[in-house]
Amino acid sequence: MAWRGKDPFYKTELTGGCLDIDLFRPRFLSVSNKQIFLWNTALIGFQSFCRAVGRVLKDRIVPRPNALYGHFLYLGGAAATRFGVAMGIPSFTMVGEGQLCSVKSFGFDRARRHFSHTTGFMPNSSCLARLLVDQLGVSKEQIGVFPNGINHRVFFPRDKFAMRSALGLPHDRFLVICVGHQDLQKGPVRVGEAIAGLEGVNGVFLGSGPNPPVAENIIYNDQVPHERIPEWLSAADAFVLPSTYEGSCNAALEAMSCGLPIVASRGDFNDDILNDLVSIRVDPLDVSAIRSAIIYLRDYPERRMQMGCAALKWSAKFDTDLRTQRMLEFMSERINGESEKE
Repeated sequence: MAWRGKDPFYKTELTGGCLDIDLFRPRFLSVSNKQIFLWNTALIGFQSFCRAVGRVLKDRIVPRPNALYGHFLYLGGAAATRFGVAMGIPSFTMVGEGQLCSVKSFGFDRARRHFSHTTGFMPNSSCLARLLVDQLGVSKEQIGVFPNGINHRVFFPRDKFAMRSALGLPHDRFLVICVGHQDLQKGPVRVGEAIAGLEGVNGVFLGSGPNPPVAENIIYNDQVPHERIPEWLSAADAFVLPSTYEGSCNAALEAMSCGLPIVASRGDFNDDILNDLVSIRVDPLDVSAIRSAIIYLRDYPERRMQMGCAALKWSAKFDTDLRTQRMLEFMSERINGESEKE
């Protein structure tokens, strides 16, 4: 790819490999997603986004791309489909929004029209794949499921003693860690309630949001740079995240890649990435069940170590490079399949 002219919203990102990436960040107007009778203001943002993307495709991308990819159904996926049709090239969308939440502002009837000519869909869970079929009428042949991946060059186990010393964490406590936005859906409040008063247990919470945890034995609760999260995970004994829904949970994958046993939800959104060897699955709204799982991992260190080792081994399946390769293979298959039909 090459670009023409000066653009204050353009830069080249160095990947460290054989390819560099041209990034364009054109401005567009967003007015949130306020419902006004049968109409939603998100439509204004979508039209503005499409105009911004259209300017880049028309004036700055040379030569014409072979395919268009949109990250999430809205806004990227719908825009990719629109321009794919206009330019006569294939379009793909990654679907990672739990419960297809980005569609709700636009309505499912409108979304069926927006995605009626999408070449392929790449949800990051089997749960989302079923929703695409049931709620958007997508054919199974158009779908490839690709759970999120982990950069194992960043997320790998560090020495626990060294990490606790560096981070100022106690060496004689059972540390429960919870990573994610602090809202009711992710459930840090429930984790706080579950660890409250537990003997020998401290909680570490990485994140922020409207519903922070509350417990006297919380020893850290704040945001940290993403590149520092592996250090905190390596210092912990167990990862706990009782989400009510997910797309494909990056935080759980990252915890497994640092060798932690997982306490997470029984929801089918976790079925692609968790199993009984690496996790204890609970009702995400049942604080007593979350508490019991934490107590079990605290009181049975051998079982905890077995689960941590299994988690580390299992996490190798979820690699960002392998995921990208599989996605490209799926896209090629879909393009070739569409060409044969013609």
